[in-house]
Amino acid sequence: MLYRNLLTLPVVLAVLGSTLPAVAIPSEIFTSQLPEIQQNLPLGYGMRLPDQIRLGNGSDAYGGKLRDLLSKLIVRLFPSTTPRGLTVGLFTCETAAQPCLVGTFSVDSPDAVSTVHEFSKHKTTGNVISLSKDIQGYFLDGSLQNPQLPFSSLMWRQDGLIHTISFPVKERQNILLMGYSMVHQPPIRHTYAKLKRLDPVFSLVK
Repeated sequence: MLYRNLLTLPVVLAVLGSTLPAVAIPSEIFTSQLPEIQQNLPLGYGMRLPDQIRLGNGSDAYGGKLRDLLSKLIVRLFPSTTPRGLTVGLFTCETAAQPCLVGTFSVDSPDAVSTVHEFSKHKTTGNVISLSKDIQGYFLDGSLQNPQLPFSSLMWRQDGLIHTISFPVKERQNILLMGYSMVHQPPIRHTYAKLKRLDPVFSLVK
């Protein structure tokens, strides 16, 4: 089933690519945290975030309470100085405990030992995903690992940095779609200027 989904994904991404605006900004979930993201990004780094958070299979996901869940997500930042990087996490509770974790977005140095290890693992054991004309991503399905992992992840190299998105195994299609969105988003930088929000191209709830 996963192989079939991955085969059809390039067609889906090609269609989405034709409808993406040339300039977009991250999902409104991150709006209040953008200044903090700017401040915590290492100089020279660009953080890419999706234009919307995708969970489940639409408005009927999570017992029909997807919109309510999205409105209550809590954004937490985890900056790293050695090695330099930044992780943005989405949680359902204030404590940022593991059981409350919904997903993460990260940007890291390609020279960091842990990043080199993870990126190599994704390249050798994951599925190759075409994210743009010249960017390939590597999708690692957590359910196929030994032992199994509760989260799957997508990694790729862009702007000389390593970008990662990680969400629960059941969100594999949404991981790929959000990763595609991130690749085509303008990066948020330490000197990020506030942009006017555009009307979203996609809608989570029809």
